[in-house]
Amino acid sequence: MVNKKYIEIIGHKVVQCVRTGLEAIEATKKHQPDVILMDIRIEGDMDGIEAMQEIRKFSQTNVIYLTGNSDPSTKQRAEQTNMLAFCIKPVSIDDLKTIFKKL
Repeated sequence: MVNKKYIEIIGHKVVQCVRTGLEAIEATKKHQPDVILMDIRIEGDMDGIEAMQEIRKFSQTNVIYLTGNSDPSTKQRAEQTNMLAFCIKPVSIDDLKTIFKKL
């Protein structure tokens, strides 16, 4: 909820918040967002990186990963999905402003 509020404060619209990879895939198909904020640890059978691998099959939407997991192998997996950014939690509003300026 904090990240949703930050996104709205910096002037962007949040079209949907989801909890699972399957929901993220369906939401991307439905809304065709400009950016996806994806946590790596999400509910369900797939993690956020696996969800993005599926999303990449039909969309090149920008992705910003948010995670508490900073190990190199996780970041390397995320990089294979052509990510915009990899942010270690907690993420500040200033961090998001800087990243969104890249769009």
